[in-house]
Amino acid sequence: MAPRKIDPRIEQRIRELKVSAKAHLSHQEFPEALSALDLAIDLNTSSYKLYRLRAIAHACLGNYAESAADADKVIELSPTIMDGYYHKGFALFNLKKYSEAAHAFQEGLKLSPNDKVLRQGFWDAIALVSQTRQPEL
Repeated sequence: MAPRKIDPRIEQRIRELKVSAKAHLSHQEFPEALSALDLAIDLNTSSYKLYRLRAIAHACLGNYAESAADADKVIELSPTIMDGYYHKGFALFNLKKYSEAAHAFQEGLKLSPNDKVLRQGFWDAIALVSQTRQPEL
């Protein structure tokens, strides 16, 4: 089944919202970026790039559960790029779910084995997994 064609006027509005969101992100105007991305995603629910940007905006606001959910959507829509795994790992790490974060970073490393940020995230998460384990008595 071929992807559904989006009306050119809607495509233009999505582009405008994406540009606006990026500008807001660069100026650390995270709520405004999030609003623009919410509108863009309402218009196009199949763009992994919009979900990736929204995962960033959520993370910047400390909304790590929402960031992880958007990262999952990035992975669903584009499983062969590492971006979704990085953002998922970052969000889970900040939620103190270190084992799950390590797994997400590891999945990203399967796609991009030489990525230094993914590798560092993986080892940071692994270190905290071992620190948080309680010895059995």
